[in-house]
Amino acid sequence: MTQLASRPEDEVRHALEVLGGADVAIVAGQLTHMRVTTGGFLESLRGAATYRVAVSDLGGALASLTTTVDPATARAAQATETVWRGVERDFGLFSSSAVGEILGASKSNRAYASALRQRGELLGMQRKNAYVFPGFQFDRPAGEIRPWVRPLLALAAEHERSAADVIAWMMSPTTYLGGDRPVDRVTDPERLLSVAERAWGVEW
Repeated sequence: MTQLASRPEDEVRHALEVLGGADVAIVAGQLTHMRVTTGGFLESLRGAATYRVAVSDLGGALASLTTTVDPATARAAQATETVWRGVERDFGLFSSSAVGEILGASKSNRAYASALRQRGELLGMQRKNAYVFPGFQFDRPAGEIRPWVRPLLALAAEHERSAADVIAWMMSPTTYLGGDRPVDRVTDPERLLSVAERAWGVEW
């Protein structure tokens, strides 16, 4: 349960301010399923506020497009965003300069990470007009890129998998690992590469 402030009425007031202008039906729907506690009440308000902001942001983005987005495309975009946020939350998404610092290069040397990525030695993906690099590919105490990254990227190219495909695969549970995600096995390069070969080599 979310911890409350020393004055619950202040939290209620803040939640109501955030919810200003929210659709009454949305709030009512959230409150219908709330727990009969002050914490449950606040959680419901926060949930409604989050939903309201998400709908507003998504509506604004769709309105700026010149083409119509079908539901399947919208779901795919949302799934991709969910993966990115999971990587950022659990492992970090590092900038080019941060990668240089991790690997012992000059902090201002953005070209270092770019060169590694272009040579197929570093997994990176463009996000919000800049390349970012998932933290799971680094052995940070050693200041090194994990040894499976280069062969995995070569394998991905062989099977026509993009960087986005690789990241999504790394974050997805697989039966080849008993339900674990490949990212849970980053310290076992032989197993990781073997599973990738089997998973990507399947022909339907």
